[in-house]
Amino acid sequence: MMVEGGCHCGLVRFEVSVPQAVEVLDCNCSICAMTGYLHLIVTEAKFRLVEGQRDTTTYRFGSGKARHIFCTQCGIKSFYRPRSHPDAISVNLRCLDEDHGLTVTMVPFDGRDWDKARAALT
Repeated sequence: MMVEGGCHCGLVRFEVSVPQAVEVLDCNCSICAMTGYLHLIVTEAKFRLVEGQRDTTTYRFGSGKARHIFCTQCGIKSFYRPRSHPDAISVNLRCLDEDHGLTVTMVPFDGRDWDKARAALT
């Protein structure tokens, strides 16, 4: 099914093709814990940025591998390229339109012990 979402101000909009039942990673790393980010990981082919290509900026920290992408207007990170899945896109479940209709299973991800958590994914 196709679901849509975006940032708070609406400049950034995207579409994602996902099954009706999805698993979402609930990470406890420093940035996810502070922002409440919930990771819906999808392949790049299942993600399409509809609006906002020019309205985003990127932030990197730590290893620099993750590309945190924010709206330049409202500051919301509705999607990004995560370190844990470098060939995928992580969509923030909280940034999907309210009527998305997905059945969500939350899966804890111990991002504070990143190496151990990443090994558990493979």
